[in-house]
Amino acid sequence: MERDFLRKKLFLFDIDGTLLSPGPVSRRTLDRVIADLLGQSPDLQYEDVAGSTDPIIVQRALRKIGVDSGEFNEWTSKVITEYLKRLPAVFDEADEPFVYDDALILLASILEQDNAVGVMSGNMQAAAEIKLAKFDLLQKFPFGIYADETDDRSAMPIIARERAWDVYHEAFRLADMIIIGDTDADAKAAVNNGCKSIIVSRRKETWLKAEAAGASLVVSSLADVDLESFLS
Repeated sequence: MERDFLRKKLFLFDIDGTLLSPGPVSRRTLDRVIADLLGQSPDLQYEDVAGSTDPIIVQRALRKIGVDSGEFNEWTSKVITEYLKRLPAVFDEADEPFVYDDALILLASILEQDNAVGVMSGNMQAAAEIKLAKFDLLQKFPFGIYADETDDRSAMPIIARERAWDVYHEAFRLADMIIIGDTDADAKAAVNNGCKSIIVSRRKETWLKAEAAGASLVVSSLADVDLESFLS
C-alpha cells in the first residue's frame, strides 16, 4: 500500500465549473452564433451544456431548433468555426468569468507533491486555451485532451495516458489517474476507465448525481480534499 501511495499520479482537470466559471459567456456566445447562422436561438441553458463536449452541445442546440439530423455534421462544423472566431474577444472583455480559489489550492497541493497534471475538457482546444490563458493557467498544464480529438468524454482518459507518456515520459496506470470535475459525466468517465475521480459539487443537484455515477470522492470545495488520505 505504501509503495502504491508513493507512485506518481496523473490528475486530469476539467475546466468549466471546476477550474473556472465561464459565467454565461460561452453559452451566450454559442447561442448568438446559432441564431445568426440559422435564424433561431436554441436558448441554451446550464443543463444543455454541463458535462458535455462542445460538438455534442452544438448538436443538442441544433436539435432544439429543429435542424434535420442529416445536416448536423455540416452545421456543427460551421457553428464551431464561427464560435471560435468570436470567443477570444468576447471572453477577454467579459467580467463574469472567474477562477475558483479552491481549485487553485488543490492544484498547488498536487504540484507540490510532484504529481503530473493535464487538462481533460469538453471544450475545443482553442476555446479551452482562451479560457485558461485569461487567468494565466495555461502554462500550468503541460498537455490537454479536448473535444477536437473526441466528443466522447469517456474516451479521453486513454488518450490522456498516451499524451502523458509523450510529455512526462512516464507510463501511468489507469488506476493512478484521477479525474477532477464538477459533473456526473466526469465521474462516469473515471468509472468507465478504472480511474479515480474527485467531483466538486458547485450546484446542489450535483452531489447525488455524482455519487450515483460512482465518484470516488464528492466535496463541496476542492480545498477540502486531503490528498494523502484520498490516495492512501
